[in-house]
Amino acid sequence: MLTPEYLAVFSNRLLAMYDQLEVQIVVDIARRLVKNEGVTDSALWQYKQAMEIGGLQEEINSQIAEMTGKTEAEIERLFIEAGAMNVRTNVRPLEIAGLSVDLSLSGSMEQTLLAEILRTKNNIYNLTLTTGSTAADLYRQYSNQAYMQAVSGAFSPQQAIRSAVKAAADEGSYVQFPKRRDHLDVAIRRNLLTSVNQTIGVLTEMQAEDLGVQYYEVSAHSGARPSHAEWQGQIYKIEGHDDYPNFEESTGYGDITGLCGVNCRHTFYPYWPGISKPAYSAEKLAEYENHRVEYEGIEYTDYEASQIQRGMERSIRATRRELASTDAARKASEDEAVRKALNDDFTLFAKKLKEQEKRLKSFCRQTNRDYESDRVQVVAYKDEHGRVVHFDRSVSQKAVHAAKKG
Repeated sequence: MLTPEYLAVFSNRLLAMYDQLEVQIVVDIARRLVKNEGVTDSALWQYKQAMEIGGLQEEINSQIAEMTGKTEAEIERLFIEAGAMNVRTNVRPLEIAGLSVDLSLSGSMEQTLLAEILRTKNNIYNLTLTTGSTAADLYRQYSNQAYMQAVSGAFSPQQAIRSAVKAAADEGSYVQFPKRRDHLDVAIRRNLLTSVNQTIGVLTEMQAEDLGVQYYEVSAHSGARPSHAEWQGQIYKIEGHDDYPNFEESTGYGDITGLCGVNCRHTFYPYWPGISKPAYSAEKLAEYENHRVEYEGIEYTDYEASQIQRGMERSIRATRRELASTDAARKASEDEAVRKALNDDFTLFAKKLKEQEKRLKSFCRQTNRDYESDRVQVVAYKDEHGRVVHFDRSVSQKAVHAAKKG
């Protein structure tokens, strides 16, 4: 089995690579936005814009090509690690009982794992490729906005540029779906979590069939979405009914909204009556279900609190993108008035970030939740020693200085 806690953090290192790509994209857009400052001739503007769009797409494709080998190696490592861990922990009750068990993946299980690794690599590569066109759309949209605001006289050139830089950073690099758009890291986190968890589910089914297993136990965690809290932590009969409810009927396994569905961190594993010990007592499951936290005088469920925390973390990452984008734009600008305006914005964003971090830490203290520092770093991951590693500390250091100065 893979625990919900493991599934919450297992992809952080890979996601940090895509966080870095997203920051590089918004920084490149910001640099290119200020290159056209002061241009008022329409034909010259369109020519320069077309040149910048081509350069932007070429730069992004180069960045994607450079990181693809690293990300594909990390995807493969994650799947292999998860598969081996799952096979070992699934039969732990038999080992404790003194029974001899095979801890290796069978040939068919290895083939399944390799096929899913390839499929996930392709899916994530395709998601990443879309960032080239969406970044070009962002640049086109906000460079047009800046140009129209400046030539119409509605805004000064300085106001038009700073507005465009901020708006592009707010949007960030995204993946466009038919009915929504997601930031690149969000889309990849969801894809990877769902792919790994569903693959582990298939491997568990194959292992259970080889061992003649008749029952599964489902994992549980605090803060589960309400529809999943109904069936988590229970024991189920794989086929038919006896003293236990039916597995698929109860959990919705195989459905996108059920067990191992999209963004689900619940797993299942073999259970042997008389040998296995239930992992969750009735008291523990009741504690998960009934636990409440208070924040600023309002009571929330664990699930509601987790959603509030995730929202605060997303806001902090957005502000960090604004800082990186503004820092790049002010360095690239040759107009003194624009640089001054962007310097002012950098100070404002730095103060905003400081307040956001303070509020998040206060929320975690009041609700007794963990402050997950790697979730608020735009470009960070935990290394093999559990330390948060930063790819770019310079902007953070400048932000701290600007906040103090401001």
